[in-house]
Amino acid sequence: MNKVLVLSLICLISIRGFEIDFSLLLQTGSESNDAVQAVYDLLNDLKTSNIEAQGLADEKNISDEEIGQARIAALSKVNELNQKAWASAKARREQIGIEYREATDYIAWATQRLADIDRRSVELQELRCFSNGLFVRAIKQHNDALGVIRILKNDLSGYLTGQPSSLVEVNVQNVSEKLKQYSQLFNQDAMTKFAQLAAEQASGNAELHALGQDEGSLSDRQPGHNIGQLVYNALSDLEDQLKGSLANLEANEIAAYYQLADWLADTESEVAHLNDEIQRKTQLQDKLVVQEQAALAVQAKANSVLKDSQNAINAATASLQELRDLYETELNRRNEENAIIDEVIHIFKQQVLEMANQTSFGKK
Repeated sequence: MNKVLVLSLICLISIRGFEIDFSLLLQTGSESNDAVQAVYDLLNDLKTSNIEAQGLADEKNISDEEIGQARIAALSKVNELNQKAWASAKARREQIGIEYREATDYIAWATQRLADIDRRSVELQELRCFSNGLFVRAIKQHNDALGVIRILKNDLSGYLTGQPSSLVEVNVQNVSEKLKQYSQLFNQDAMTKFAQLAAEQASGNAELHALGQDEGSLSDRQPGHNIGQLVYNALSDLEDQLKGSLANLEANEIAAYYQLADWLADTESEVAHLNDEIQRKTQLQDKLVVQEQAALAVQAKANSVLKDSQNAINAATASLQELRDLYETELNRRNEENAIIDEVIHIFKQQVLEMANQTSFGKK
């Protein structure tokens, strides 16, 4: 641009020294005419050169744009694949982390479950021992009560058959007192019956020394039965009740032992399963630790490759933008130069014509 301006100024200065008509200069074939034509041609050549250069620049810009866009598109596809590879590596590492935490949670739960089973087993064993003690105590009480009833029935049996007996007479109150210590073993109806018999005996409404006398006032008394017989029957009922209660105690105790045995068998199987699973999960954790390290390395590599591909896209984009900026700069420069050349040509023509007019006027 500076060269053009300098050359244009030189041309203008040179033309100011000519005192001839511009049209005559172009027709005479003189050196002055050649000089003017040379300057004019030079200016036109400069503009033509700029136009041609701009045409080449336009073609190069189109080519650079196509090449740059194609390169960015290719790099973007590579970057997309790298992005998927990185996402896959990241997902794999995260999955390994999830599996490791699940294994850890299971081991913690299984360990606690084993501790609960041990604690429960101890509690049940202690409870079973305590229950067994109560069972033995209940058996003894029932047997003691049955022993007392058998003695009383034996005494009453002798009395009722007229054989010598340790009982001079049947005293219901004494019988009731002897059984009172075992009252928790009898139902309420049985003890109520003895109370009624004792009350009737105390009222004097019953004959105790002979069979076949009036049966008294009890609603369940049968004809020919005296108080002694009724007491004997009541003792037999108590004996049957105690035997049934004793059988229930034994059945319940056996059922409780079976339940405990079943529970122990079930928990033994569960304990074996839990121990196997803890061992398996622990081994899995060891493998997952190794796999996680490998997955971290793969993810780091994928991340590095992804960054490189992104940097390549950025570099290609920046390079294309530099070419665009250079094209715009050169385009603006050439347009500015062409505008200046047009202005110089315009001024050049005006000055030559002006000098030509002055020369023509002087000749006149």
